[in-house]
Amino acid sequence: MKLCFKLLFLLTVFFSKNAAAQHIGFHGKIDLSTYIGFDKITIPVSIKIIQQHTEKIELYSENQIMKVDSVGNYFMMIGDGKNSEGNVDSIIWSDGSFFLQISSIENNKFEETIPLRIPTNINPENTEGILSDTENNGFGKFSINKSSNKEPKKITLDLSTNYVNLDYPADTYPIYRHYEWFDTDGDGYGNCFMLTYSDKTTHEFWQNSKKIGDVKLYAKPFQEIIINDLHNNIDFEMTKPEKVKNLSITYAIKSPFSLIYLIEW
Repeated sequence: MKLCFKLLFLLTVFFSKNAAAQHIGFHGKIDLSTYIGFDKITIPVSIKIIQQHTEKIELYSENQIMKVDSVGNYFMMIGDGKNSEGNVDSIIWSDGSFFLQISSIENNKFEETIPLRIPTNINPENTEGILSDTENNGFGKFSINKSSNKEPKKITLDLSTNYVNLDYPADTYPIYRHYEWFDTDGDGYGNCFMLTYSDKTTHEFWQNSKKIGDVKLYAKPFQEIIINDLHNNIDFEMTKPEKVKNLSITYAIKSPFSLIYLIEW
């Protein structure tokens, strides 16, 4: 259990750190077949972040324009909307459950409450450990042995890695990311909440995905973390890093990396 306590300490420090302008890049999807006659291009919506602890508390609200593609995918940067109330930056994400409530403003055709985060449950049945980049590649496929016949309810990863400006490759700069992927219905597709406090990135959320998260500083990610299998063991992959160019400067991931993981059954 020592690793669990270490993880909890890191989460406490990580979640309580105060930084400016940490919005949430929200990758969602709606079932368009459910909404016959629904405008598939732009949808004015009201967004609320709700905390469920002992009671429901509305922490943040804003209005946005949801732009939906032909298959129902949409992206919104929560924190960039209008008529906002509250502060995304002040939310202590480790305190309770959190939900995103989205509803259309002009009619009643769309309303959805999406779990953003469920609390971490530390108990002896969980599987915990550390994965290190022993090959010094910065990527690869990894397998965590299942200690239970159950499908995982939640996978928590804390990533430590580094990046470089390729013009000065001897100088490394740290990257820390916290990922929480949870599958409440056990179908193998879950919601992932990625937290970061880098000045160059925002928090990010993926709905109903096998993606645990990505590693990035700018719009294009260096690499992604993808779940490949959950049935036999927990198999996932850190994709091969790609170089990223920004303002005529090329950046790249510099291995090795370290992953602290916690699996809840």
